[in-house]
Amino acid sequence: MRYGSISLALLCLYASNSFAALEVITSSEKQTLNKIEDQYDIDTLLITVNDKFSQLNKKAYDIENIKKTIVAEQNRYNELITELPKVIRAKTALADTYKKIEDSVNLVDELTLKAEQDSKLLETEKVEILSEYEVINNKRTTKSQQLFKLKTDITNRLIADLSKSTSTLPVNINGSTECSKYQTIADCLKESKSSILSNTRNESPFLNDKSVLLSYEVLDANMNMKGDLHYKVAMKFKPSYNNKIDTILNEKLGLVSAMVTLISNVPADWYVNGTKVGTGKKLFHEIPLGKHGILASYQNQDKSSVENIEGNGVFNYKFNEVASTQKVSNKPKMDTSEVKNVILKQAPKQVQPSVQQTKAKYTLFSDQTSIKLSDDDAKKNSSDNSYEYFMGVAPANKKQNIEFTNEPVNK
Repeated sequence: MRYGSISLALLCLYASNSFAALEVITSSEKQTLNKIEDQYDIDTLLITVNDKFSQLNKKAYDIENIKKTIVAEQNRYNELITELPKVIRAKTALADTYKKIEDSVNLVDELTLKAEQDSKLLETEKVEILSEYEVINNKRTTKSQQLFKLKTDITNRLIADLSKSTSTLPVNINGSTECSKYQTIADCLKESKSSILSNTRNESPFLNDKSVLLSYEVLDANMNMKGDLHYKVAMKFKPSYNNKIDTILNEKLGLVSAMVTLISNVPADWYVNGTKVGTGKKLFHEIPLGKHGILASYQNQDKSSVENIEGNGVFNYKFNEVASTQKVSNKPKMDTSEVKNVILKQAPKQVQPSVQQTKAKYTLFSDQTSIKLSDDDAKKNSSDNSYEYFMGVAPANKKQNIEFTNEPVNK
């Protein structure tokens, strides 16, 4: 059997009482929502602090390299001291050895001072950046409070209106169904009534399976020789506040969260709004809807972006292949002056800009948690409606270009 679909627009069109324009959110409430969104916009703040945090990670990595160089130079100094008695006895290259020892001591002192100074500056910058994130989080918290207050006001209005003894929801539908050629119109309509009522209750946010039917009248019905029955039915229900309305409000006001999948080609450190959420090539993290700064850090490389999270999505940040870091002591020895030049005069590398991508469409959940998943688990949990982003990788062919940009394939 096939039944007529009942659109929400149709429900409002045929309503004839004071609930003819029955809406979950009124136009004035939508204006209040827009005002809250504008008042607590954090786009500029989030972009600025995310860039600063990216640079902070690079500086921390450079300091770690300086400390490794200090350890390597101390080991070199110890080797020179160990070999010194032999040099003294041999009375060869004595001056050169003393010069190397002196240079080694001076280099360790210079690098130690630089590491201490850079660490203090880094700590100061870290405190400033965290305070900027705190400002953003406070704005986000205040915004959530305003949205919850708006939801409470909307809920109270709906409950008050729907609880009135005079409140009813008239529904007029035009539909069709397939009957047996040997059935009468009355028998076919009687058989179809339960499905018509069920479909009507499912379509309206103001009705559920417990909604009371106040009246049901067939206004018109006709059937052709093939058994196709066309009908017009007028119904009247007692509307009520239910879980469907609550779900709609949460989605409209952004009071739900989404599960994002963070993927990289290397075991990156992942940060969301300045807070580390995990390390790995693949991570699942639950995050409230709205604007968030996402940063992936690997060695001295960073990929970051500010995303408007509207539901479940996949973010893929691709890094340039970097050889695994070796201990400095295992590398060919450099002259002391060369080491000093490399460490003290090294120019900072520029942040590689991440590729701008089209925003994803998403779904729900709340609680800021992250979990590491296997490839199979990720496939099971990924939504069919989610989109994938590739940061820092260019398409190799036309097929990849279509996949990366989400453009439809011409058939």
